Amino acid sequence: MRRKAENRLEEIAEAAVTCFTDMGIKRTQMADVARTAGVSAGTLYLYVTSKEALFHLAILRVCGRPLDKLALPLADPGIGETVSIYAARVAEVAEWPALRAALAPGAKPDRATLAAIGGELYDMLHEARRAIWLLDHCAREVPEFDALLSTGMRSHYRDDIATVALKAAGRTGAPDTALRLAARLAIEIIAWAAMHRTKETTANLIDGLDEAGARKTATESFAAVLLAATGA
Repeated sequence: MRRKAENRLEEIAEAAVTCFTDMGIKRTQMADVARTAGVSAGTLYLYVTSKEALFHLAILRVCGRPLDKLALPLADPGIGETVSIYAARVAEVAEWPALRAALAPGAKPDRATLAAIGGELYDMLHEARRAIWLLDHCAREVPEFDALLSTGMRSHYRDDIATVALKAAGRTGAPDTALRLAARLAIEIIAWAAMHRTKETTANLIDGLDEAGARKTATESFAAVLLAATGA
C-alpha cells in the first residue's frame, strides 16, 4: 500500500513539472495537474495542500530530491525554502574546474581551454535541463528565482567566460560590451545543443546527430565565437 502511495506522489510530481513548465505558475491550476496526473482533484489534495505546495513538489522533483519521506499532504514551506533547494541543486551541478583554472592569476588559456569550458557548461545544462526549463518559464513570476537565474547564474558566468576569452587572446583588462554579448551568444550555442535540441520536433531534427557529435560541435563553436569576438 505504501509503494502505491509513493508511486502516486511521483506521478503527481511529474504532472506538476509538466504543467508548470508548460504554463507557468499563474496559469497552472490544481485541476490541470490532477488531469495530467490522471487523478481527481480530491485525490490531489491528499498529497498537497495548495498550488504553492505543488510548485514546491515540482522543484523537489527536478532537483532530484527524494519524495518518499515527505509528510503528506505537503504544505507550502514558503518561497524562500523552495528557492534554497533550487540554489543547492545549482551548486551541486555547477562544476567548473577548467573555468576556475583559466581565471587564476598567471593562467594562459587557449582555444582548447575555451572548448573545455564549453564542455563543462554542456554537461551541466544537459544534466539539469528539466530544472532549467521549469525555472525559465516561472522565473518572471517569482522575483527570487529571477534574481537567481539572471544574477547568480547567467550574468556571472557570462562575464567570467568573457574574461577567459580575453586572456586566451593575449589581452588584459575587462571585457567590453561586444565581448560580453559574444559570451552570452556562445552560452546559447551550448544551451541549444545540450538542452533545447532534445525537444525539437521530428521535422526539425538533424539527421545523424548523436549526443557526442552535438557536444563536440557545440564546444568547438563556443570557442570559435569567443575568439572571433576578441579578434584573435
